[in-house]
Amino acid sequence: MIQEETPLTNEDIRLLKTAARITGIRWLLLLLFTAVTLVLASLLLMAACGRHAVLYIPVSAAWGIVMGICFFMWRSALKQRSIIRAGLQTGKKRLLRIRIKLLHATSKGELQYITATNEIIDVKAALPDKSFFYEQRNTYHPAIIRSINGLAGQEVVLHVSKAGNILLKAEYPHTSFRESTARISNDDQQLIKEKQSTLVKLFLTGCTGLALILLLGAIARGYYSNLYIVIAAIYLIFFLLATPAYYVYNSYSQAESKIVIRGKVTEILSTMRPNRGTGDVYYRIGDRLYLVRPIENLGTRVQSGNEVELHFIRKRNGRPGRMLYDIKC
Repeated sequence: MIQEETPLTNEDIRLLKTAARITGIRWLLLLLFTAVTLVLASLLLMAACGRHAVLYIPVSAAWGIVMGICFFMWRSALKQRSIIRAGLQTGKKRLLRIRIKLLHATSKGELQYITATNEIIDVKAALPDKSFFYEQRNTYHPAIIRSINGLAGQEVVLHVSKAGNILLKAEYPHTSFRESTARISNDDQQLIKEKQSTLVKLFLTGCTGLALILLLGAIARGYYSNLYIVIAAIYLIFFLLATPAYYVYNSYSQAESKIVIRGKVTEILSTMRPNRGTGDVYYRIGDRLYLVRPIENLGTRVQSGNEVELHFIRKRNGRPGRMLYDIKC
């Protein structure tokens, strides 16, 4: 293993800054549990002041449980944030040039690169963020990796923050990578229109259902009003989900070109739990990670070492949008 120390690049700094933020589902859960803790604390105080022994015991038990969960969630989030920010404060990273013998995901969700000389390098992963419509963003978040599949015997240069052991980049110098643009084909347009057609049907179902339920609710004049409210809420959710999605795919249908990434898959990282369908899969091609969530799943089983083509819609700002499909070459 060859090791050297260099300053952080602008890309490294951006990765660490964005990964240090508490955003998304984690932030919403923190706010939710904090709010529930405060509400239960208020009820507990009211029960104590009013001497309502019947309420005091169950409310205090619930408050203790929720308070404990909230405490550990905040502690974990702030600890992770401080670890990532420590990498920024040093301003340096380590470059580790190794030959891989084995790649492994630990029980804690970290990555282990085992070298040909049986040295073990532990690093924490940071993955690109995704939008609600599965568009890959240029920001990052700390991730728990459930599995990793990589190429044994390959030379790799690991860029690791000096503090925090955050994996900033993994470069495979002897692998191919090419990015190009191509015109949207008729098949691509048909695929987008089929997706948009599904969203239109969902949109119309939501509008029609909501109007019908409100009409029936007015006719019923109070009978089964709670049931009508629940059903109307469900249709309203359909409406709220379908509307922005429709406009996103409408912009896709107006795209004239797409971005094509072609190269050898050096790593496949997954946040999916074993035997469960929840989570994301990323291919590492060259030194970049790509979220694999295509509009059309071709059922191709890709392994590390395979040559692939990834087709993305090219947005108006020139950045890749949703993945159309991935092709095993």
